[in-house]
Amino acid sequence: MPRAACRAPNEVRSIVTNWYGRVGVNPTVPTRTATWHPTVSVVIPTVGKPGLRRAVESVLAQTYPVTEVHVVVNSDDEVPVPDDPRVRLTRYVERRNGNAARMAGVRMSTGDLVAFLDDDDAWHPAKIERQVGDIAQAGLAGSSTWISSTRVTVDFGDTTETWPRAPYDPERSLENNLLRRHRVRRGQAFLPSSTLLFPRSLPGTVPLDEELRLHQDLTWLLQLSRSLPGLVVRQLDDALVRYDAAGAGVSRSISLARELDWAREYLRSATPRDRGDYYLGSVMTYARREAEMGAMVRVFSEGLRVGRPGAPAVGYACGAVAAGLLKAVAAGVREPWRRGTGEATGAEVRRWRR
Repeated sequence: MPRAACRAPNEVRSIVTNWYGRVGVNPTVPTRTATWHPTVSVVIPTVGKPGLRRAVESVLAQTYPVTEVHVVVNSDDEVPVPDDPRVRLTRYVERRNGNAARMAGVRMSTGDLVAFLDDDDAWHPAKIERQVGDIAQAGLAGSSTWISSTRVTVDFGDTTETWPRAPYDPERSLENNLLRRHRVRRGQAFLPSSTLLFPRSLPGTVPLDEELRLHQDLTWLLQLSRSLPGLVVRQLDDALVRYDAAGAGVSRSISLARELDWAREYLRSATPRDRGDYYLGSVMTYARREAEMGAMVRVFSEGLRVGRPGAPAVGYACGAVAAGLLKAVAAGVREPWRRGTGEATGAEVRRWRR
């Protein structure tokens, strides 16, 4: 596999820091010096996206040097990566999905800790140093049941937002933090895989599902929450990961039918409030993408039937349905004009009339 010439560490760090400044992250976030010095392995599953090189360079630019970077190629394509002895390329095509590639990387890792990074995301240079320092200060250096995360700068292409909007609440379970909605606006619960740092033994205790095709990080976190009641979750308040929401990620390819199947299978043991909030929040988002009023009404109905959603989730769902109604009305107004002028009725009108 081709390797590009590797830039000097300070040059790479400068490039990544300047890029973060453009998407709204403070490049001078103060770091914390840890008295604990674990080795860190990084696992990057990839299908060869254009952002891969930037992702790897953001790892190599860390102020806390990583021991190894496992780039697990989940395709037959050649992928260019920086020429650095810490970068190890592995082709894994037995199961072509992110979790299978992640677990392959974990099994090859030798570090005390493992961090995940998707091939279209990138890290702030101080991410690992900040997380290691926080875990040390929390007195968790000798524990194997913790997971560290950070907030995220979500890049929509034309604008950015910082998620999750509300800080992680350690008084509530991880599952509750992930599923429950406390505000109407989007971006409430968010711990994507690119933020995660954890002891290498953790996915050995609770493995990632290598057959799963959607919600891979969310499912693993739910399984951790249910299997390890004593799991400690730490989330730094600073946004130290840039998350690409403008590209063609896996989440954009998920159909409403698959989302409903996932919710029915994995949320059966959730509390009624958490289950209802997820339906009227996340599932409703997929129904809204499909632009079908009938689908949105069905999701609303099922969410009320299988759960007891709180007011913020109900407010979000009502807003989504109201927006759909307005769009349907607008489409209905345009349709007579189109017929009168001989213009064919568009797919948008056909969808919204259902």
